Amino acid sequence: MTILIFSLIAVILVFLTVYFTLKRKIKCHNCFSRDVNMTGEKRYKEDQIAVFGSPNSYHEIEYKCKKCGNVFWEPKEAVIFN
Repeated sequence: MTILIFSLIAVILVFLTVYFTLKRKIKCHNCFSRDVNMTGEKRYKEDQIAVFGSPNSYHEIEYKCKKCGNVFWEPKEAVIFN
């Protein structure tokens, strides 16, 4: 019985990991392809009264679609609160 419960919990954890990984995958804004690469460019932004690393501080990362060549920016929150 314990092996069955352990197996069920393991399957649920694997499913949730795969689901949330695919859900957070960046899509191209033009063709909706998930085949995108980070270019390495970052823009940092912060609210006037934000403390560094707070939920109000974030940066944008530049991505390029391999399928259509579209270049776009996606916001990403501070790493501490991610």
